[in-house]
Amino acid sequence: MNRVESVARRLRADIGSGRFHPRERLVEADLAATYGVTRSTLRAALLELEAEGLVERTPNRGARVRGVTIEEAIEITETRLALQAMCAREAALQGTDEQRDELRQLVAELRDAVERDVPERYVAANARIFALIREMSGQRIASGIVENLLNRHIQNLYPFMLPERRFASLAEFERIVAAVVARDADAAYRTTLEHRDRVVEALTAIRAGLAIPGAVG
Repeated sequence: MNRVESVARRLRADIGSGRFHPRERLVEADLAATYGVTRSTLRAALLELEAEGLVERTPNRGARVRGVTIEEAIEITETRLALQAMCAREAALQGTDEQRDELRQLVAELRDAVERDVPERYVAANARIFALIREMSGQRIASGIVENLLNRHIQNLYPFMLPERRFASLAEFERIVAAVVARDADAAYRTTLEHRDRVVEALTAIRAGLAIPGAVG
């Protein structure tokens, strides 16, 4: 991995983790100092991320993290979870007993996070469940596309959904994991698509200013 790729990878991870927020300016001099590289190397890394849709550049104003509209979030969600469903189907046929045990443990972690109302733990367990399913599937191309879409920061919309969606989402994840663990490929595919439909409904409700489907209380 060359220097530009290394910096692009670190910056991509920092954007994905929320260290840099949507529409936040990315000052070349500051970032070059942070990552210990020259400004030309940093600029080349920013160009790579711009090509991926994670960064946008404005003449005379430099680079910033690209924001995502609700409309784009809906489209990204539909694409990402369609690919995730394909991975879930393959994961049900692949994977090891150890990976299935980890899925069970992650669902227990997700349930505990919901019951204790700890959003950070919920988000981490949620992400790890889907990442592990992708690993189990062996679908490298689909996984790469999904990970690129995840980096586009639509997760910043989910805290607004989380309080209302947490119990319904937990039930959806329990069904997905149960199908993968049971090696039921058709059910794994179907339940992931059902989860996709519910998330899209919630995003559509946010766009319309309506109550979120699946809300409790």
